[in-house]
Amino acid sequence: MALLVNLALRPARFPEPARIIGRAYAYRFWRPANVDEWLDIILAFLIWPFGILACACWYTRKNGGIVARQSGRSRALQFADQLKLSVTSGLLPPWYYIFELYRPGELGRAPAFLTRGETKHGAYLLLAKARSSCSPLGDKVRFERFCKERQVRSLPTLFSIYDGKLVPGALEGGALPPVDLFVKPVRGRGGNGAERWDYVAGSHYRHPSGEILSASRLAERLRAVSRTEPYLVQQRAQNHPLIADLSNGALNTVRMISCLDEQEQPEIIGAVLRMAVGRNVTVDNVHAGGIAAPIDLERGLLSRATYMGIDSSEGWIDRHPVTGATITGRALPNWQELCDLVRRAHSAFQDWAVVGWDVAIMGDGPRLVEGNSGPDIDLIQRPLRMAFGENRLGELLAFHLRQSEPAWRCQGAH
Repeated sequence: MALLVNLALRPARFPEPARIIGRAYAYRFWRPANVDEWLDIILAFLIWPFGILACACWYTRKNGGIVARQSGRSRALQFADQLKLSVTSGLLPPWYYIFELYRPGELGRAPAFLTRGETKHGAYLLLAKARSSCSPLGDKVRFERFCKERQVRSLPTLFSIYDGKLVPGALEGGALPPVDLFVKPVRGRGGNGAERWDYVAGSHYRHPSGEILSASRLAERLRAVSRTEPYLVQQRAQNHPLIADLSNGALNTVRMISCLDEQEQPEIIGAVLRMAVGRNVTVDNVHAGGIAAPIDLERGLLSRATYMGIDSSEGWIDRHPVTGATITGRALPNWQELCDLVRRAHSAFQDWAVVGWDVAIMGDGPRLVEGNSGPDIDLIQRPLRMAFGENRLGELLAFHLRQSEPAWRCQGAH
């Protein structure tokens, strides 16, 4: 709510790209598509002040002591900073710590950071409407088929299950193959619902929890869960041998953001390597407790990795916390091949202005895992220490919003 007020009353606070993106978000915000969105607006008006106070109290209590020792900024000043941040830029208290805005001179950069609301619920939606974006990023089965038809390397699907039934002809005889399996919802996000089943002797499969199922029992389980939502099954991908020690056993993926430039050509904006840590050996998602290391786009070199940043006791690290392998300065294999793959992929999905790609680096080279039409940028901005509202992504989003404004205004917000 404060973001919208400041964009209206004090637009000069914001860099020009962030200002254009914010105004597009305001246009979308005040044109709710359904009753739920109307309720969100009403709820925001009612609870915003109390929620900010409670949130600032919680995060100051959680992180205040650590940050005070690191930066010399007292708990009281941190609390005041968070309130000021919320009122003047719309960034909520967690992002004060995620973006380390307590460091000297950093608070003034707050208006340049883009938020989930401005992108996922604003710019991305408006651009998708204006461009009539429809190529299949949201459906993993159709995505893999679409890539295969265009000779874009992606992880192959063994079979998919819809409403308890295998897709006809997808798997010989309907039997599970004797390989490690990775199972995930066809339309899932953020690793939710993903499962790993490692093949063991005697046609059995072991879950990371220790549960063991026979092939027939696992097939029965898959049929059961598919009655709620469709699932796909892949052979579990393995990391390239040169980066296997940067994993606790889960597949590492490069999250790469690409955006069409002013000539409608794919441009790579930024990239991080995501790594799973701790007991989660299924997915590398940072929201699931993983870490991310920024990647030098020219050379494919890793810099210091970081956790999500909400807990300031988990800072920046040079080594993988499970394996002890060196992260900082590490060169990723097949880096230029990976960048070429992403550019080629975005050319195939050119109806989307911006895409977040998840790419696995395997022994036989890079392969796309999936593409995201609404990529979260909060957790990319932190490891890159980059505010996208004053960077190339902000410039390109603002350019496309200006170019397409007659179309999305004509169509309406929904």
